[in-house]
Amino acid sequence: MTASLPDSNEIIANENLLVTTSWFTFFQDVWKAIRGGLGISIGGTLSTNAVSAANSGGGETNLMTYAAGSNLLKNNGDELYIKAWGVYASNANNKTIKLKFGSQTILNTGAIAANDGAWQIEASIIRKVTATQEIIATITSSNSSVPESATRTAGTQDLTTSNIISLTGQGTSSNDIVQYAMLVKLTPND
Repeated sequence: MTASLPDSNEIIANENLLVTTSWFTFFQDVWKAIRGGLGISIGGTLSTNAVSAANSGGGETNLMTYAAGSNLLKNNGDELYIKAWGVYASNANNKTIKLKFGSQTILNTGAIAANDGAWQIEASIIRKVTATQEIIATITSSNSSVPESATRTAGTQDLTTSNIISLTGQGTSSNDIVQYAMLVKLTPND
């Protein structure tokens, strides 16, 4: 892997102290080279999305996504933690929420006629080896018609490629499910 140094006349940060695009790319490439070359993982928050998203019509809608880059879970025991939350609309429509990792659905509420209430999903994805993960996902809700549950999944995603984490919503009408936030964290196995 190579990292191209930006032009020496280009400033590193703008007046708002934000790193310029070419310097950001440089630092990102250097970090990827260090991480990949040394086989280390450094954890922390990877993504925080707090831009509300709602389902559209009666089809399954991607509400929020995060692209977990190739080799993000570099070492056995590295963990991705996901937390997402939102609300059900105040109506008797059936509503389904799914959390997906790559090509696998790791939580599926099934169609529930949840009339109002907040929901929260949490999931842990732990690397066992390159293409095997141990996954647990839970949902809780302030609506008593939504059973609190945990789903264990034997993950089979190839971690040497990028995998999309997505939360989807499906209702009868638009805005039956609104997602308010999603947070993704990496915890390395030290």
